[in-house]
Amino acid sequence: MHVVRAGLALAAIWALRRQLAGQGSDALLRQLRAFGWQHLALGGAAVAASFLVLGAVELLGVRQAASRKAVSPFTAVATSFVANALSQSIGLSVLTGAAVRARVYGRIGLSAPEITRVTAFVTISATLGLMACGAAAIVGARGHLLLPTGITVGTIPIAALLVTVVAAYFTWAAFGRSDAVGMGRWTLARPSGSIALSQTALSAVDWVLTGLVLFAFIPAQAGLSFGVVLSAYLIAQVLAVTSHVPAGAGVLEVVTVGLLAGGSPREVRTAVVAALLMFRVCYYLLPLVAAVGISAVFEWQSRASSRGAAVLHAG
Repeated sequence: MHVVRAGLALAAIWALRRQLAGQGSDALLRQLRAFGWQHLALGGAAVAASFLVLGAVELLGVRQAASRKAVSPFTAVATSFVANALSQSIGLSVLTGAAVRARVYGRIGLSAPEITRVTAFVTISATLGLMACGAAAIVGARGHLLLPTGITVGTIPIAALLVTVVAAYFTWAAFGRSDAVGMGRWTLARPSGSIALSQTALSAVDWVLTGLVLFAFIPAQAGLSFGVVLSAYLIAQVLAVTSHVPAGAGVLEVVTVGLLAGGSPREVRTAVVAALLMFRVCYYLLPLVAAVGISAVFEWQSRASSRGAAVLHAG
């Protein structure tokens, strides 16, 4: 699996280099310097709103998976921020997110199965939202998609597959005979129809907000509307997530550039590349730095509290 991921990442980087052949670094730097406070304000607001929506998904997951335990909204939102900021940048979201949640929720009293169910709920929610939005974007694109590997695939079969998975989840939620799947304590409760709808709706809003982060840095001169940018971004994210390459590195860029600026003048390609760089900085790098800082403070406070309790016990 690691070899496949590495191969896909290398193929994407190679394809991106071909797309950017002839692009001068000076033009890219000029475009980056051209971003003003309006771009930064819109991008920053979209990032903040996205992580707040993810926090709402987290809180919904906690109440669904561990309803008897009291987890404050602040704790859920803060935990969601750290877990998502780390997993989105590092990759292996299930393992990274589970580790963060185990550290925080374990101190509150949630059991390992409960924490696993919360992680599963969040992961399923993100997947449902991306599949629903991605299917709509792919149907709107029509025709065929050119993958980073050079393979061309039809859009209708991909959209049909995505819709089928989402429909299957809703069918299970609404008409499933069993109340849970799994064995013993390690089970995932069947959500109600309203919970399934909330999962998908919240996640869809989050994906639209992340698309807005990218659009915030697309200059007006490029002539790209929000709908066009969002559609390309969602298609690129579907392929990036499917590739399992950490943070979709290379895959997201090559597909987005290809869809938005394939065959366009050099200035448009430069604008899209610059927007993608700013997107990476605002949505991946800065939250990652903040998450590491929050984690460090949390660990320091936790150890200080443990030392204080040990001293009181010894006394």
